[in-house]
Amino acid sequence: MTTNKEALDQIKQYLNESYTRSNTSSVPKKNDLTFGNTVKKLEHAKIFYIDMRKSRSILSDATDFWSVKIHKAFLRAVIHCIEKRDGHLRSFNGDGILAFFIGDNPASKAVRAAMDIKGFVNEINNILTKNDKNKIDFGIGIAQGPIMIAKSGKGGDEQTKQDLIWIGVALYVAVELSELGKSSKNIWISNNVLNSVIKEEDPLKTLKHNGEWIWFYEEKNLNNGNQKVHHTTWYFNV
Repeated sequence: MTTNKEALDQIKQYLNESYTRSNTSSVPKKNDLTFGNTVKKLEHAKIFYIDMRKSRSILSDATDFWSVKIHKAFLRAVIHCIEKRDGHLRSFNGDGILAFFIGDNPASKAVRAAMDIKGFVNEINNILTKNDKNKIDFGIGIAQGPIMIAKSGKGGDEQTKQDLIWIGVALYVAVELSELGKSSKNIWISNNVLNSVIKEEDPLKTLKHNGEWIWFYEEKNLNNGNQKVHHTTWYFNV
């Protein structure tokens, strides 16, 4: 067991050490980084964050294990839709999931994944309604920008005491946008994500439906200032 002095000495060492940074074109996994003073930087990442709304009330019903059933169904739908669109899942925090989209047309793929998820959640909610259970609601935030990644926690062989940390303004924007989301305005994206989708000349019509623009513009005061953001009620049927 580490003493208080040993832990404090290690903390002081963290704050005094120098770090080296290298750029990466892929989304790192835990084993891609050492526990030393190294940081990887991922440029132009599309950051995708989804969180379930009011999950405590939805998941508090232990009758017939419904809390487990709903949680597993929701997470499975999210994982399927993100992987289907070539996203990279990297962090699970209760009922929140962090993913990244890179490569060809990443903004369009992230938006399509969000629209896929809403279609799946609608199907889940149909089943929940038939069983007299509360419907799932959720919010998705998509932003873009550079991300720095490091391995943090405690060194050694115990993987449960260490994980990757993801640092960047765009990540915080994605989380804040997800907090805005709820039915029927579940999907929120930053202005630069919308511009990226437009530049990618999105072939699956995630910008318009029947010739009508499906994104609604708003200005929101986020933690990093007033931001132009967009939301949609649109989704893909399963």
